[in-house]
Amino acid sequence: FHPKLGYIHGLGKSNTFEQMKQDDFEAMREHNIYYPFSDRAEWELAKFLCDNFNQGQITRFLKLLWVVSDARKPLSFKNAKQLFTFMDALLVTPRWKGTPIHTNGYTTTHPVNLIWRDALEVMHHIFNNPIFANHMEYDPYEINDNGEREYGEWMSCEQASEIQNQLPVGATIVPIILLHPIRHQ
Repeated sequence: FHPKLGYIHGLGKSNTFEQMKQDDFEAMREHNIYYPFSDRAEWELAKFLCDNFNQGQITRFLKLLWVVSDARKPLSFKNAKQLFTFMDALLVTPRWKGTPIHTNGYTTTHPVNLIWRDALEVMHHIFNNPIFANHMEYDPYEINDNGEREYGEWMSCEQASEIQNQLPVGATIVPIILLHPIRHQ
């Protein structure tokens, strides 16, 4: 471990990862990331119902023979209230935002909008999402094979250790890679 790596400050206070471990559904999500739904297919159906129907319509849908048939795997929820309770238990993805861009002295054929998400909201979402908990690194490291340095993830590069060395004792480097999937043609 890096000698200046951060620690948890505040006696008796839990950090984000400890709070995630205290989640009522954490144990179930280890084996099924879509819990409290049975699988991805059921989650997609629940999302569709919540996005497109009101509670009365959802209740009528759930009474359809197609839904209650023994030939189909039964749903984990039986009514709109239970469905919304399940949906409320899921993490909310940060919303896209739009900002019109105006240019002085240049007229555009169509309005130009910058489409973006708040980076702080995105980071909060990622750090509170149990799916990512075991895939984050906070400790710069070196990999040596027969005296030769190997590089893998960013935390294995020299720059990660150099940055960590510049931080005060107790602070931790948290690398964040911001990417936009733009396709150039």
